[in-house]
Amino acid sequence: MITEKDTIKCESIFNEERTHRYLWKRVWDKDKPLISVIMLNPSQADNIITDTTTYLVVNNVANLGEYGGVEVLNLYSKLTTKLRFSESDDELNCEENDSYILKSVESTSKTILAWGKAANTNARIEERAIQVLNLIKDYK
Repeated sequence: MITEKDTIKCESIFNEERTHRYLWKRVWDKDKPLISVIMLNPSQADNIITDTTTYLVVNNVANLGEYGGVEVLNLYSKLTTKLRFSESDDELNCEENDSYILKSVESTSKTILAWGKAANTNARIEERAIQVLNLIKDYK
């Protein structure tokens, strides 16, 4: 019989009201570099609960074998299953979000941009994507 035991360090950073999430992080090997993934918006994943997207991100990053963890960030920080553009930019995204994006991109070995085709079909998402790309342009 073989018994394997591992510890995965989990970290999530939310605003005080827990309506916005800035960072969702999993580390399973502290001796390997981390990778950041910037997606569209966070759903309900936290330190215990994962949604389908975060589950797939962790599995795919782990399967690459060269990374010890992942930091998930988003163009928009509001926790929601569907972005509603009847809301203002301030309601969809807290100002602090950019500092977490920048800090993650600076500290991880690679960044994957994973917001899909949304920027091609929505002018506000395209504008936000350009803002984030300009924010991280020094880390190509």
